Amino acid sequence: MLRRSRRRRSSFGRRAPPQARLVMIGVGALLFIALFIFFIRQSDQLAPEPQEIRVELPDAFKE
Repeated sequence: MLRRSRRRRSSFGRRAPPQARLVMIGVGALLFIALFIFFIRQSDQLAPEPQEIRVELPDAFKE
């Protein structure tokens, strides 16, 4: 019969508890959203003033 052996983890390489991992994912998501909002506001503030663009078409409505 084949016997499966369990692999033991090294005591030096302990994994972080699952709650810590979820907290880090949440902090990363909040940081991403905050930076996204910051850059959207910056692009609105630094955008040039809108100007009217006019092109004269002399024969546009000629029949």
